[in-house]
This record gives sequence, C-alpha cells and structure tokens, in this order.
Amino acid sequence: PTKYDFLNYEYLNNDLAKKIIGIKDLSYTEEFGLQELVDRSQDILAAEELASEKKIMNTFFELLKTKQGMVSYGENEVLRVLKMGAIDTLLLSEALPDKTIEDFEEEAKKLNTTVMIISTDTREGAQLKEMGMVAAILRYEM
Repeated sequence: PTKYDFLNYEYLNNDLAKKIIGIKDLSYTEEFGLQELVDRSQDILAAEELASEKKIMNTFFELLKTKQGMVSYGENEVLRVLKMGAIDTLLLSEALPDKTIEDFEEEAKKLNTTVMIISTDTREGAQLKEMGMVAAILRYEM
C-alpha cells in the first residue's frame, strides 16, 4: 500500500520519520479522518505515554542512586525547590488530589518547569506513590 511506500522510500525527513509510532487504515479524510485516527490509536497512544513515563521515572531512580543532589522527593521538599526554580521535570502521581496537582502545575508554569503526571498502573508509578507521590529531577545539583 501507498502508506508503506511513503515511509519506505524515505519521503519524510529523518527526524519526522522517527516520530511515527504507528500506521492506521482510515475511512475518512480531513477533520473526521483525524478524529478516526485518534479513536483507532488509543492503544498505541496509551503505550507510548506509559513508555515515556517509565523512561522519566527510570531516569529519576538512576539519579537517586548515583547523584542524589540532582533529585528531590516528598511534597514539602519538592515545593521548596520548585519555588527556587531548581526543578527541570516535576513528577506528580495521578493519585494526588486534583487540587494539589493544580497547585503544583500553576507554580511550575511560572518557572518553565516540565510537569509529568505519572500513572500508578506501572511499577515505577507505584514506587512514586510510595515515596510521597511528588518527585523532581533538578536543573542543577543541590
């Protein structure tokens, strides 16, 4: 099919081609086609999101083992370093109350901090929940 030829003959820029996470057959074009694509791709999108969460959590745990000064965890401690502008990536468990997540997100937005909501469905997410549900990877060692 044409969709495979399009990919195999390298019509796409290499950086763009790396971002393709799946190929789906569609019945529609334009806006309806995009909606159909999203609907049919829920499995791929969910897997991609979980993989991304696992990767960032593994980075956090690796830094916790090797460079403890580059991470922070626990709600009060993370809030303290967040207000200092020291956080690169803020990791929030989905088990936190919505109000707490919103408060952290507001503060993070002021400081250009990336926020990731981590699912408790993975081993890494369960570990975050056990560690106080809030963690951070810092911009610099403290």
